[in-house]
Amino acid sequence: MMIKTLLASLALGMMSTAAFAGTYSVTVTNNLDQELLAPILIADAKYDTEIFDMGYVTPEAEHQILTGDPGKLAARIGPDAMVGHGEDGPPGVLLAPGKSVTFDITTEAHSVRVISMVAPTMVPDNYVTALVELGMGDMASASLDRFDIGHDEGTKTVKLVGEASATIEFHSKMDAMDPMKPKDTMN
Repeated sequence: MMIKTLLASLALGMMSTAAFAGTYSVTVTNNLDQELLAPILIADAKYDTEIFDMGYVTPEAEHQILTGDPGKLAARIGPDAMVGHGEDGPPGVLLAPGKSVTFDITTEAHSVRVISMVAPTMVPDNYVTALVELGMGDMASASLDRFDIGHDEGTKTVKLVGEASATIEFHSKMDAMDPMKPKDTMN
């Protein structure tokens, strides 16, 4: 009897995890008047310690914020890091003011961290970020607030400098990972 109960518990646990896994259509809109956004990194919020470190950011996050390249931070986080690129400006990966970009992600996360560099055309060390709760329906959205890391000032302290610099929306899509939903046949 104990083995049956254990197997049933394991099966339910696996089903609940699989049922939460989802594919989302993600739309990011740049609300800034003049500045571009660099590629957007999205990761499970459990990796916040790979991004933030005692009132500052990790070296890999600092690299993304200063250069716009999320590669080192994505490598630090691992396969759960997802990157979306804009379609504007050189080299075609930036997101221009007032523009939006849409891309798909698949995640099992209940909440995700979104982070992107503000291109340094006006200020050298700013980024936008938000924590977004998923799984609360078919759509989730958030405003990405703007922060300065104090790199050029030498303070190396994260400071809020603007609100709603960008917005992000997650729209749930049918997902092959979810056994309760039919598989997507349009590829």
